[in-house]
Amino acid sequence: MTFRVPKFLLVTIFIFFTFSLPAISQPIIGMSFPPVKNQVEIDFTLTQLKMLNISNIRIAENWKNREPVQGNFNWSPLENRITALNEGGMNILLTIQSDGPDWACGIRNSKSCLFNDWNDFEPYLKELLERIGPMLDSIQFGNEWDNQFVGTAEQFLSFQNLFYDLVKKYRPDLNVVLGGITTRPLIYEAMCLGNVRINQDEYRLQRPIDLNQFIQDDVCTRQRQSYASDLMDVKNLLSNARYDIADIHLYDTPDLWPQFVTRFKSMTDKPVYVTEFGGPNPDFELRDPIYQAGRLATYLQTISQLPVQRAYYFKLTDGGDAYHDLSGLFDERGNPKPALEVFKNR
Repeated sequence: MTFRVPKFLLVTIFIFFTFSLPAISQPIIGMSFPPVKNQVEIDFTLTQLKMLNISNIRIAENWKNREPVQGNFNWSPLENRITALNEGGMNILLTIQSDGPDWACGIRNSKSCLFNDWNDFEPYLKELLERIGPMLDSIQFGNEWDNQFVGTAEQFLSFQNLFYDLVKKYRPDLNVVLGGITTRPLIYEAMCLGNVRINQDEYRLQRPIDLNQFIQDDVCTRQRQSYASDLMDVKNLLSNARYDIADIHLYDTPDLWPQFVTRFKSMTDKPVYVTEFGGPNPDFELRDPIYQAGRLATYLQTISQLPVQRAYYFKLTDGGDAYHDLSGLFDERGNPKPALEVFKNR
């Protein structure tokens, strides 16, 4: 049987990095991937974010939606969306998915593809930056490349550097954020190399399970080579990629986030964003809105102490195909959940 290691376990104990964090101002809190598909969703999002005193958001864009046929662009949906958000007072981090139209792609999975010719990408990015670049706060290529990208780490490094050079060619003032990573390498380093163990007492689990044994069996034994390779890939990318801001995602185990951020920051000399944080883990923890609200209070308190510039909560509303599908402040119908009051009072 093949086991999937969820994000809950990929953000677990990293005790052997026991560094103290310097005193810093609290990071700016933003919202990652709020609903913005149409005007109804945009109006909802702007109303709720204003109520929550949020002015930094992260949204996604995909080349395949702009140029389904080579040379024929469809810019109005993106321009309308960005204009409405910008006029609504939002500072926008745009995540361009590492994906593209069928005509431009070779090997692909459900999240990304390898471009047949990088030169095909330049006209799309050039026009995007000309049309909406002045309304963007920052931009990035790919999301969780260590988990979603169809190619190798070396191929992503090449794509990232080409992307960086193009952005600086057409918008030299725009910050490029390195595509966010999971904490796969940190779980391996902590629990397989450092022999760290999880304290399960603070979690309410769906069923009895020894998480330590699960990780030992799956990460440290069955997938040891893969996780060791991930660690080397992340170190290599952080050292050799061109970017202005580094990016990490934090989920489910807030007591460990300070150690993870400290370790991550030791691998780069760039500022750090957390472009996704949240929980609880849908596979192991209770899927209960009251429990979620209690955990959110801890997430927000922990985030406030981290030495990062920004932290974007995931997410505003439930639903979608994301792993953390019930981490919203509102349910799928737009009804407020208990977590909303926690977030309002942060």
